[in-house]
Amino acid sequence: MKNILITGGTGNLGQTVVKTLSDHGYHLHLAVRSDVADNAENVSYYPTDIADNEQAERLLAKIVSENVTVNAGVFLAGGFEPGKLAETSMDDISRMISINFATAFTVAQKLIAHYKTAGGGKLIFVGAKAAMNPQTAASSLAYSLSKQLLYNFSELINESEKSAGTTSHILLPGIIDTTANRKAMPEADFSKWISPADMAATIGEIIAGNETRAVIEF
Repeated sequence: MKNILITGGTGNLGQTVVKTLSDHGYHLHLAVRSDVADNAENVSYYPTDIADNEQAERLLAKIVSENVTVNAGVFLAGGFEPGKLAETSMDDISRMISINFATAFTVAQKLIAHYKTAGGGKLIFVGAKAAMNPQTAASSLAYSLSKQLLYNFSELINESEKSAGTTSHILLPGIIDTTANRKAMPEADFSKWISPADMAATIGEIIAGNETRAVIEF
């Protein structure tokens, strides 16, 4: 049975991903903000502040102390804030980097170290298509910078860790069709949005080895 570490697994996209991967029979190790009252047989929960380096280190240590080899990490934690250049402060940028990049970096760094002794593994990140286009990125500057940082991190992992058997993949969706997004944009055309189920299926294909692209746009 493959073991998958997931951050952000209780969020809008995360719940769909967790169900999909659970249905595949994987054992899921979820980093969560607080205790979860759930006794699912193949899901373990670890209350962790994943932006905190020491807590991230303890998270990995606890998982592997149970003689577990983690096969993949799925990084779904994050958040969005709009804001153009003139209205963006350094505090805004720092906050978005903490939410969207630090939460991935701290855990991924520890997981990569684990992969060096485990024969490699996979890392799966979620970026944003709009953040990669200057015309659309400008309306959410801090958010876009944090997602660009995540994209570059994924690319650097593939360069520096390929000899160790570690591969990194980043999904670049448009607007994801979640309840929260529908409430925030009730007049939008939901048919043009990205299905969480499609993203979850792609993540499953990456873990299974059937999808090998480093960058996957939706």
